[in-house]
Amino acid sequence: MKDIAKGVVFFGIFAVPFIPLIISNSMFFPFITGKNFTFRIIVEVIFAAWIILACYDPQYRPKFSWILGSFTALLAVMAVSNAMSPYPTGSFWSNFERMEGYVTLVHVFLYMLVTASVLVTEKLWTRFFNTTIAAALILSLYAFAQLSGNITINQGGLRLDGTLGNSAYMAIYTLFHIFIALFLLVKAKSRGLQYFYGAFILLFIYLLVQTATRGTILGLIGGLTVTATYIALCAKEYPSLRKVAAGGLLGLVLLVGLFVAFRDSSFIQQSPYLSRVANITLSEGNVRFKIWGMAYEGFQERPLFGWGQSSFNYIFNEKYDPSLYFAESWYDRAHDIFFDWLVTGGALGFIAYFAIYFSTLYYLGIRPLRIPDQSFTLAERGVLIGLLVGYLIHNTFVFDNIVSYIFYGTILALVHARVGRPVEAIMSWKGSERVLEQIVTPVVLVVLVIVVYTVNVPGIKAAGDIIDAFRTSVPSEMIAGFERALSRNSFGNQEIREQMTRKAQEVIFSGTLKEDERVELINKVETELRTQIEEKPGDARAHVFIASFYRSLGTQEYLDKAVIELERARELSPKKQQIIFEQGLTYMQKQNFERSYEYFKEAYELDTTYTEARVFYAMSGVATGRYGLIDEMITDEGSRTMFNTNDLVVQTAYSAKQFPILKDIFQYRIDKNPEDPQLRTNLAYILNESGDTAGAIEVLEKAAADIPTFKAQADDFIKQITGQVVEVGV
Repeated sequence: MKDIAKGVVFFGIFAVPFIPLIISNSMFFPFITGKNFTFRIIVEVIFAAWIILACYDPQYRPKFSWILGSFTALLAVMAVSNAMSPYPTGSFWSNFERMEGYVTLVHVFLYMLVTASVLVTEKLWTRFFNTTIAAALILSLYAFAQLSGNITINQGGLRLDGTLGNSAYMAIYTLFHIFIALFLLVKAKSRGLQYFYGAFILLFIYLLVQTATRGTILGLIGGLTVTATYIALCAKEYPSLRKVAAGGLLGLVLLVGLFVAFRDSSFIQQSPYLSRVANITLSEGNVRFKIWGMAYEGFQERPLFGWGQSSFNYIFNEKYDPSLYFAESWYDRAHDIFFDWLVTGGALGFIAYFAIYFSTLYYLGIRPLRIPDQSFTLAERGVLIGLLVGYLIHNTFVFDNIVSYIFYGTILALVHARVGRPVEAIMSWKGSERVLEQIVTPVVLVVLVIVVYTVNVPGIKAAGDIIDAFRTSVPSEMIAGFERALSRNSFGNQEIREQMTRKAQEVIFSGTLKEDERVELINKVETELRTQIEEKPGDARAHVFIASFYRSLGTQEYLDKAVIELERARELSPKKQQIIFEQGLTYMQKQNFERSYEYFKEAYELDTTYTEARVFYAMSGVATGRYGLIDEMITDEGSRTMFNTNDLVVQTAYSAKQFPILKDIFQYRIDKNPEDPQLRTNLAYILNESGDTAGAIEVLEKAAADIPTFKAQADDFIKQITGQVVEVGV
């Protein structure tokens, strides 16, 4: 049994580096869910096998270091923080989009513990790092296929994202592998291996640049600077190594200096990747600074244990700054590791998390200066310290994901494996082999099956059900798919309900349902959205979502319900313009134009630079006869374009019989798209209805001349107009 357990543990650990290659198109969020579920299952299996192995063989039992102690303290603090969260289910389990939460934190801890306990020799660690280098080379082939255009960049645009679906995730993956390759390089004995790892470093530096992730590029520069400086200062007994480090530091300084000096050159500015780095300004950080300010205010409200994981959205909604209108509508992270942990775990969680980080730095950089320590060579210490610094700089601007968690846990495992001290009570314990075989092993296996099923299977099935629901065009099958997903009772219920609502709205307004089927579907969606509000109280998003659904139905009954939900959303997030827009639109549908005007005015006054708010405000002026608002609000090309291309503005102006406004709108659209005959027809209709029949005929005659294929239709329309038989419409 011991050999089987050992084989399972090693196989699982060496499979982990290939997890980043997984893309699960059969599951919702294919770049997130497949990787996370695979990691969780592997960790659960190897942890169970490790328990059996450690019972048999003391050399694989856990040792103590302050890294392990700090991580254990973090788990204890976060258990309390998450239990006190406004939404404990989300704090413990997260959702499909993130798949973080306490569950992931525990799995990263177990992965670190098992890996550190089993990879106990330098040879094993070298093999493991070579394995992850091999996996990274496979991923790089996928990345080059994206750069060549043979595979689509998943998030769109030019920023490379590989198999990770996000350029920032790809960036941190490359950062870890640059330093892993450097770690192997400083250990390599042969010149050939040094060249190989050196080439790999250059390859992933190139791929990192292609992600155009500025925080990670700064992390690379900062990390390499720290590595070179540490070695140059501390390698007094190794003059050749010191010279290499000093040369590398000088080269790095010169390279950065040249980049800064020529940042305005055409070579840099014409590169979509380099220019993004070159044009970093403090003003671009205004959004982050305001988010961080909100996070600090939230921390002050719960300073000891914080809000729990995945709870930043409550702070963001409550303290929303109207000047953030152009940013994401529903921030769920502070996008900074310091503020994220202050919010998540309060002062205690913050201290526990950074105790892990600084205890690792202590073992690498401080303890060897005080006492003789052969755990790492000086060069290895320098590389690992640089990696940790680069990782911290990266996380100053973003947040962790499963890939960064895996490799951070790997580095923690490496250091803990080298510096951990045996615990006498653990090492000396000896169990009966009969008990191990007949009781411990069966119990562990039974518990493993239960854990793997309960932790993973409901989520895996639900994530697959969502995709099945998306793929069918049969309304009944689509709804059945979402209902099946909800029946799994997974942690993704909010996402399932939101996706169900969007798809149901398409079906409801498609005209394919009988009236009783339509009513039944509306009731199902309403029931699920109300359940979401009950399960996650205090979430403004849930109230806005159901209000938007009610408003789409359009009847007075549902519009009244939308008003109630939006009032509750405003209580939770008083200054968010998106909610106020919904209020204004709801009252506009209720034909209460004065009340609608008041809401749009309020949204505009929260931040007068918000173009969409100015357009809605001008539109409310059309509905209430305050036509001067158009000249006041629509003052630049951006607002003019948005106003003239907004179909709701057209409907409002038509309802108010404001033909001059409509004439200007359609003339603007024709100027922008002169080959569209429908626009010409619409303008002719407006002119004719306003009494300018001659103008309508002139528009159609010009359309026939400009668009020869439209001449026959134009002639028919002219005949209809002159005969006062008008069948075209806006």
